[in-house]
Order: sequence, then structure tokens, then C-alpha cells
Amino acid sequence: MTLYDKLKPEIKAKLEANYEEYSTAVGYISDKLKHTKLYSDLKIDDIRTICTFGDVWHYDLTQSDLLYGEWLTNKPQI
Repeated sequence: MTLYDKLKPEIKAKLEANYEEYSTAVGYISDKLKHTKLYSDLKIDDIRTICTFGDVWHYDLTQSDLLYGEWLTNKPQI
């Protein structure tokens, strides 16, 4: 199961809603999530892109959220 499959529904919905206007960036990050199984395999830029186009306010994330990805999926991913 990939990170895209485990993505929280509200983040996935925002990415899909932003695809038409920002197809290059959203297409890239969606493809990355579809081919990645572990949160720890994402780069900082990937996380920033998810926050931007998934409508996640990164200032609301704790250090633990950023380290373990609990904000992104329904289950913690290391």
C-alpha cells in the first residue's frame, strides 16, 4: 500500500481539487505518493508541496508530526 492509498481523505481531496490549476506540481507530488511506501522516503520539498496543495498549514504541525508523518496518513509511517 502506497502513501497515496493511506492519504487522509481531506488532503487527497484538496490535491485533486488543485490539480486542474497546478497540474505540474500536483501531478508530481501525486505520482511521488503513488510510488512511495514510507513517509521517511519523502524529501522536505515533497512535504512542502503536499502542505501547499493539500491545504495543510505547516505551522500547525508539531516536530513529531513532521518526523513521523502522522498528519499525512491515518496511521503513523516511519
